[in-house]
Amino acid sequence: MPPPQKGYKIINHHDVQYRWIMQNRRGVNELVIEASAPVNGQILTAELPRIVSYDMVTEAIDYGNANGWKPFEAGAVFRCKWVRKQFLPADT
Repeated sequence: MPPPQKGYKIINHHDVQYRWIMQNRRGVNELVIEASAPVNGQILTAELPRIVSYDMVTEAIDYGNANGWKPFEAGAVFRCKWVRKQFLPADT
């Protein structure tokens, strides 16, 4: 069964199509990104500050690709957070 589409926005970044959504979970702004093509690809989840910018979407994709996020392979959720104008690994 395909994942739900409602609420997701589409972005093309470096010739790859991604689906993303910003949501508020547990009182924290959260950005969820996944590649559009694979069915069970790894998901990137980024914790964001109270004031967000749409530029953070492409920055999160670039950070994830440079640090081991594999959107075309199955795996655990890749987590990061926005700290001092850059993305860093999330403390688990």
